[in-house]
Amino acid sequence: MEAFSPNLQINNSDILYILENPWKISEGEWGLQDKNAHHGIASNIQRKLALAANDGYLKIWRTPNHEPIAILGGHKVGEKRYETFFVASKQMEKHALAVSVDIRKVLQELTPRYKGCTCCLYSVSEHPNQIKWFKFLGFTYVPKNNVGNSRYFEHVYPED
Repeated sequence: MEAFSPNLQINNSDILYILENPWKISEGEWGLQDKNAHHGIASNIQRKLALAANDGYLKIWRTPNHEPIAILGGHKVGEKRYETFFVASKQMEKHALAVSVDIRKVLQELTPRYKGCTCCLYSVSEHPNQIKWFKFLGFTYVPKNNVGNSRYFEHVYPED
């Protein structure tokens, strides 16, 4: 598996590959069951990528054949507050452990840059290991902030 640096450009073909070949968890998270919605979802992902490129972080993982495995990004949504997003292709099935370990490493490496900030996300995944996976990545489940069927998780970068 080849992981590219956060400043590598993520292009439309990467997004389309993921939308057409989604990881089952991303399929539910992003509503990819409806093929008619793919254009709007692609636009939403492109918007998030632009926000992350401006004031956040991005990373893409690819297979040795350069097929996109997953995209991780985060962008500012308020003072000392960031929202993270993650979307993955079916390649995640083969590379889940390596990508997960690297995501945790990326989030830890961001600590000096985001001291005192909170990185949050909402997840609608019904996977039985969802909470354990996010905990492994460094997120805490905060049920009081759930919205509807979306679970709320946050990663807090301490001041010191």
